[in-house]
Amino acid sequence: MPVWLILGATTLYMLGLFLIAWQGDRQATRPGFVQHPLVYALALAVYCTSWTYFGAVGTAAQSGWDYLTIYLGPTLVFVAFPGIVRRIGDVTQREGISSLSDFLSARYGKSRAVAAAATLAAVAGSLPYIALQLKSIGMSFQALAYGADGAINTPTNETVLLTAIVLAIFAILFGTRQSDATRHNSGLMRVLALEAVLKLAALVAVAILSVFLLVQGGLPDRELATQPFDRFSVSERFLTMTLLSTAAIVCLPRQFHVAMIERQGQKDLDTARWVFPLYMLLTSLVVVPIAMAGLSLFGAAAQPDMFVLDLPLEQGNGLLATLVFLGGFSAATGMVIISTVALSTMVTNDLVVPAIMQSGRFASLSGDAGSRIVSARRIVIVVVLLLAYAYYHGAGQGALRLQPEAGGGLAGVSGGEDDARHIGVLGLALALLGGGVLLLLVVVLAHGAAVGVYGGQPLGGALL
Repeated sequence: MPVWLILGATTLYMLGLFLIAWQGDRQATRPGFVQHPLVYALALAVYCTSWTYFGAVGTAAQSGWDYLTIYLGPTLVFVAFPGIVRRIGDVTQREGISSLSDFLSARYGKSRAVAAAATLAAVAGSLPYIALQLKSIGMSFQALAYGADGAINTPTNETVLLTAIVLAIFAILFGTRQSDATRHNSGLMRVLALEAVLKLAALVAVAILSVFLLVQGGLPDRELATQPFDRFSVSERFLTMTLLSTAAIVCLPRQFHVAMIERQGQKDLDTARWVFPLYMLLTSLVVVPIAMAGLSLFGAAAQPDMFVLDLPLEQGNGLLATLVFLGGFSAATGMVIISTVALSTMVTNDLVVPAIMQSGRFASLSGDAGSRIVSARRIVIVVVLLLAYAYYHGAGQGALRLQPEAGGGLAGVSGGEDDARHIGVLGLALALLGGGVLLLLVVVLAHGAAVGVYGGQPLGGALL
């Protein structure tokens, strides 16, 4: 497909997102405005990043039913333990919590040390994750522009850098418009909801194509297609990944922001209790036919992460391939935008402002503190994205993989061809693994000790 056509479609799509966000923010200023609960429920699907969009098929093609752990954990939270989500949300709303680090700090006597430690852990863990989203955009762009083999080449740095700049502008315009970080971002939530619909629609369309190819016959290797799904067993890895994905839906900074900060009422959670699990179910169902068709058509030596895009390209369906590309683009950009917004609040409130207060210069901001805080958040967004781009550029093609672990809780980072271990964790799903589990217990039992948070951070890193 011509590069100019891809860039044109992407530009029009981004302009549409800008328009939707602008209209959403404008409508939110009207008296009596109440956002539809379905927007909140769909926005939670920002959990499904490019790792679940592309990488879930890759995991299914290589490890069979292990891919289900990506979806099982979050589903269990909303189906079996909605009270935990409700209580965390109630505490967040009642105490004016602005971020996950703020929540941890509030539960432990407003400890600045806890907040700072959580923020540093979140930033360190998020950089590889954001870099991976940028890489996925580059890979899918290459595949769409240069054919099924295009993604094997290193994505063009210019494409990834331009994407990072545009996402920084979007996050600045619609994620940091006011100094009060507890206020709702209606426009941004609408964008996340729309992206969720587009992601699911693209995957369902490719699944339908895959079923058609499997049913009509004529695929080269049908026996290979069924091998990963011959057996199902609940292994230790399966249980561990399910536990991590369960924690990820609450402990990741972006998920905490969407689920807790952006919640406007009990109706939001009531709707999300059935909409979000249904979304997870549909997304998980489409993985198997896509993986089977991809294995049968391309073989085990192909790159399974790109089966979602390679299938329509192989069939010469340019329109569907473009839809898939935009779906993957949405999966990556939604995560990047909301993560940078959440991180900007954490860094500004828990690192920048305390540093200024300790220096004794906070009084000089009198009357202009709000605008200075907003400016600081915007600078943090730019810095985070530039650091993520630098990580992407410096890590190289082999260091970042689209294999999902815990639904986007563990970063696909490889130490080399002979060392395929995944190291690193996005945000607090790794760095605060122990503290994250303790966090849930604190909400239920209403007590705890700050030492659990400090101990949980190195524990989470040591487990990998």
